[in-house]
Amino acid sequence: MKWTDDKISALAPNASTDRRGKMLANSIKWDNLGTNYIAIWGDCIPIESQRYLVQINLSDSSFKCSCTVRNTVCKHILGLLYMYSKSTALFKYQPPPPLINNWLSSDTKTLAKSKSYKKNNKTKIELEKIKIAKEKRWQKRLKLMSDGIDELELWLTDLVRHGIANINATKSDFWQQVAAKMIDAKLPAISTYLKETHQIILQEKEWAKLIVSRIGTLYFWVESFKKRESFDKLLQNELYISLGKTIKKSTILESHPRTTDIWLVMGKKEGIDIEGTNYRRVWLYGQKTGKNALIIDYIFGKISYEQQYNVGTLLKGTLAYFSSNYNQRAIFANFELTNEENLNINKYRNVSDFFDNYSEATAQNPWIRLFPATLANISVFMNNNKELIIKDIKGQLMPIAKISESAQWKLLAVSGGHPISLFGEWNGIYFEPISIIDNSIITNL
Repeated sequence: MKWTDDKISALAPNASTDRRGKMLANSIKWDNLGTNYIAIWGDCIPIESQRYLVQINLSDSSFKCSCTVRNTVCKHILGLLYMYSKSTALFKYQPPPPLINNWLSSDTKTLAKSKSYKKNNKTKIELEKIKIAKEKRWQKRLKLMSDGIDELELWLTDLVRHGIANINATKSDFWQQVAAKMIDAKLPAISTYLKETHQIILQEKEWAKLIVSRIGTLYFWVESFKKRESFDKLLQNELYISLGKTIKKSTILESHPRTTDIWLVMGKKEGIDIEGTNYRRVWLYGQKTGKNALIIDYIFGKISYEQQYNVGTLLKGTLAYFSSNYNQRAIFANFELTNEENLNINKYRNVSDFFDNYSEATAQNPWIRLFPATLANISVFMNNNKELIIKDIKGQLMPIAKISESAQWKLLAVSGGHPISLFGEWNGIYFEPISIIDNSIITNL
């Protein structure tokens, strides 16, 4: 459930309590704010001599406060909820303290009994109605997506027929109009891809080759959607997710299998996407399982991320993957820093080995946008045109994305003319270095 001011205000026993709750929605008046995604908690310190422990179970909307007010929902509970609604980033991920954990365990048992009672008292007819309604909503969305794919195919056909060189590709309207239609068609990923394509044209002098490749990706989406009925359910779901179908993180944690390991933070990349949203990608590598994992977070405005990840550190924890067909994006259920010293890093011996592995991955999920790569024995140098070049021990070049000038000089300085290991992302066209590995020490660029 998404907490809004209206929903929080509706919990208040009266207008006075609601008003005082809003006055407490200030981080200065709180201490020890925490969350484990299931619950939030914190110590309210309205004045120096007072301290009240407030606990809220987000999964069943139950509350508890150590104050003496007899109202079910006091001003401290409202204050914590208003603050959570305003900025989830204030609540740092951590395991619940024993007192809160005991309350959650007791509350979960009560909730389980309540849900079991409600479920057992629902008739088969009611359950069938819920199932039918859910399927109707999905079929309605599929119809919108299908119409959007048909329109995109016509647009691509006209684009190719007239020729890329003959279109006024620099005009914003040429891309924005069809991007807006994709939003209406419930295809947000394609909308974003179109906007990114226009941005590439504005930034790159030799954009034609890149645009041809991206048009090919768009057409592949079209053909994949049209032939989706021939895919198995797992592959169909991968397609829908690639087009923008979202899955709640709580659903992932509740229903997807979990993987426990010691996770090495291989690299971290932050930026602002084409929609103006701040993003962070954190790549992990399992020391025992040998699995990669990608943690993606988004924030709005100037608030900070809920968790902090330092490149080169080891995290002992459990995560759940979004996809069961090909494990990549994931979400932590819990983690903590560990003092393990020996690092296990799987490196590709050369560029050819990497592309072999990438081909195997795309066979499982053809719509992978980013793929992690740790390349060993990489030489870094500048050519006569002042362009950064990287090549493997066999002399094979790796197409490299444009990186900042400071990152270029850092790569050249660390390598000093000697082979090094690099970790980065492959986007299907270019490799973008994110971190340097030197004698088991990982440094973010």
